[in-house]
Amino acid sequence: MSGADVVVAGASFAGLAVARELPGRALLIDHQDVGDGQTSACGTPISVLAALGAATSVQETHGDLVIHTPGRTVRWPLPEPFCTFDYRACCAAAYRGLDAPLLRASVQGRRGGVVRTSSGDVTGRVLVDATGWRAVLSGAGRRPGRPRGFVGFGLEAAAPVPFESGLHFYFWPDLLRDGYLWAFPAGATTRVGLISYRARTQLGPALDLFLRRLGVPPGPRHGGFLGGRFGPATAGDVFVVGDAAGHCLPFTGEGIRLAVRAGGVAGRLIADALRGRIGLDEARARYRAFALRARRSYRFLEWVTAASLILPATVLGAVAAWASRPGPLRMLMGHYLRIFSPDTGERP
Repeated sequence: MSGADVVVAGASFAGLAVARELPGRALLIDHQDVGDGQTSACGTPISVLAALGAATSVQETHGDLVIHTPGRTVRWPLPEPFCTFDYRACCAAAYRGLDAPLLRASVQGRRGGVVRTSSGDVTGRVLVDATGWRAVLSGAGRRPGRPRGFVGFGLEAAAPVPFESGLHFYFWPDLLRDGYLWAFPAGATTRVGLISYRARTQLGPALDLFLRRLGVPPGPRHGGFLGGRFGPATAGDVFVVGDAAGHCLPFTGEGIRLAVRAGGVAGRLIADALRGRIGLDEARARYRAFALRARRSYRFLEWVTAASLILPATVLGAVAAWASRPGPLRMLMGHYLRIFSPDTGERP
């Protein structure tokens, strides 16, 4: 039986963020190599990639959100630059120099401090669940095949053409009534996709129509479920980060920023506990308190999602135009970008 001080199940954004805070102390477990299995649209603030040590993976920077509704287009200047990036290059850069070995194996569950994998049992003084919405270490009882609770299902194509700069969001009910569509330029390619808030999985025909309407050719596709309902930050003795804890925002479906920030906080608290500065129970309590600060924002975005399902797209366009004014936009974006802010006091 092998082991490590900290066993991190999952080697994508959340797991890598945890391991970066624990040099020489963490073992990563994933059924794929680091950088394989992209499901994300890979758009996030540049500061998030800097926190991962992966700024070299940026493909294109963006200073605006562009909201498209029938008959109206509104541009929202961003208070900090966002980017689109290469998933494989990002994960490889984040993993480089971590001093955290990777065990290529499927995580099957746990018994106490023992993680059961397809390659045998692994012991850890501290366990971290970063296995995505399946929450293999902490999500006992979830319905197989899809996330617990609510977020959605997304499908995306990598169109081999550039596109007008900006992160473009489309609320076009004739193509998709229960979600939104997007076009994220990424250098020589454009990520074109859509998300159903009702987690409908048969989205291929709508994506084909969207590509034709934008006038861009199809490309390789990927997709999957996004997150689940905001859940506990710990499950027994296990730290839960990223989509495993429901750290994927309703309405926008954004999860990378939250996964990296929560993973960094969890990793720093675990490091403090391993150094004897605090106890593990205190580390878990502080991590829970950190996560709970986002609950109100999360619920607000759930209400926004519900409203978007019943309001006409023209009303959404009018709201987007009102929110584009400097005062409302500064308040709205400032509040949104502070969710899981890393300065919210995981230390005394």
